[in-house]
Amino acid sequence: MVNSRRLRNSIILIIIIFLCLVVMTISFRGSGFTENIKARTLDIFEPVQEKIFSFFNPVAMFFASIGDYIGLRQKYFELEEENAILRESYTRDISIKVENDALRKLLELDVRKDHDVIVVKVIGYYSNSWQSEIMLSAGTNDGVQKGMGVVGSSGLAGIIISAGNNSSRARLISDPQSSLGVRILSSRKLGLIEGSQEGIIYLDYISSDEEIYKGDIIVTSEYGQYLPPDILIGRVSSVSDIAGDPYREIVIEPFEDFRSLEYLMVIRQ
Repeated sequence: MVNSRRLRNSIILIIIIFLCLVVMTISFRGSGFTENIKARTLDIFEPVQEKIFSFFNPVAMFFASIGDYIGLRQKYFELEEENAILRESYTRDISIKVENDALRKLLELDVRKDHDVIVVKVIGYYSNSWQSEIMLSAGTNDGVQKGMGVVGSSGLAGIIISAGNNSSRARLISDPQSSLGVRILSSRKLGLIEGSQEGIIYLDYISSDEEIYKGDIIVTSEYGQYLPPDILIGRVSSVSDIAGDPYREIVIEPFEDFRSLEYLMVIRQ
């Protein structure tokens, strides 16, 4: 058995040596013959090579696409981080601009020329069917007292109902418990505005025979303890006559937008 294996190995070695000699001989012969061998070799292996390429090319493309995906994913996260920084910067700039615009409008109000006021910031908001109140960033240490008026850039917002050392609470004129004496600017007639659970402001005690029209301006009267007269409140948005009622149902649209209160002024004198 051992001799048979040695004989077989010897034969294989002789064949390999013979093939090497043949290849060397071919290499030293004319180029035409060599090129012919190469051409025949290509003809033989071309179908095999094509099949191998057809099989392995999608695999290569797949792994290449994985590399591209990883690169694109990394780029995506980098862009997301950059966009987040830009959004934060943009939001901060817009916030500063809004605050500056609000403060500038307050500083330009005529009420500052005739009254002692303090600019405050809204630090809390309480709104439901029973109350519409705001918390302000100034209190008795700043001269704020109960009954003082709170105005925004467009008109009256509310009245101070309590004050601590460094903060105070104001009731908006739309609050169901709010009640304030006012005048109709055009006729100088007196009336009373009251809030409601729906947040609607009504002008009460205007009889059906008194002249009042949609668009009439409503201002504060001179009968408030701290609140000066002729502070803008709002305009008449609707006038209705109710059968059997001596008074009209009059709805007031406030000039101040209570949904976006940020900086206000408290009229101290």
